[in-house]
Amino acid sequence: MSRSVNRVTLIGNAGADPRVTTTEKGTAVAHVSLATNRVFTVDGEEEKRTDWHRLTFWGRSADTVERYLRKGTRLYVDGRIEYGSYEKEGVTVPSVDIVVRDFVLLDPRENGARPSEDGDGAELDEIEEAELGV
Repeated sequence: MSRSVNRVTLIGNAGADPRVTTTEKGTAVAHVSLATNRVFTVDGEEEKRTDWHRLTFWGRSADTVERYLRKGTRLYVDGRIEYGSYEKEGVTVPSVDIVVRDFVLLDPRENGARPSEDGDGAELDEIEEAELGV
């Protein structure tokens, strides 16, 4: 039997706060843009480019990023590529999403504060471990 792999790992910065919606069945869905930077050489000159990726988080992961992720947050994600399309003004527009399976917020907490100290009721480490299946 042949196997295939659809896996993406990215480290970058959130381009905006998450946009969170809920499905008809009540499942949270969060979309976040992620910027990754790369450097390459063209005709002996160093060029820099920023690539933008659309991330999709489902369920508890969506709830977690809604609570803790903000524009500029450094983020590690592991997931899969999903291709689709949508209609806009009568034109079919192709889309590419990274459906996130695991993630880690890489920025240190501000002032060392833990979410439970702010009254959120849960330790961020516990939430992250639950999301990562640790």
